[in-house]
Amino acid sequence: MQNQRYALQKNLNIYWTVIDTVSDRKALVNGFVMDMLTADEGEELVNTLNRAESHAILAPAQREHHDQRRQ
Repeated sequence: MQNQRYALQKNLNIYWTVIDTVSDRKALVNGFVMDMLTADEGEELVNTLNRAESHAILAPAQREHHDQRRQ
């Protein structure tokens, strides 16, 4: 299994931060820092971001396969 781009990091007390493991910085979504999240919020966001990242990587290969079938 490939490494996930986004991960959770324990923050203050009960809060969590989503980290972009490529840049080793706090993740940004629509210009907002993904910080001070509950554990549930953080897990859901990490899963969503990693799924979106996975689809973005697979999308060009899927398009290429679709284009080849049309020829």
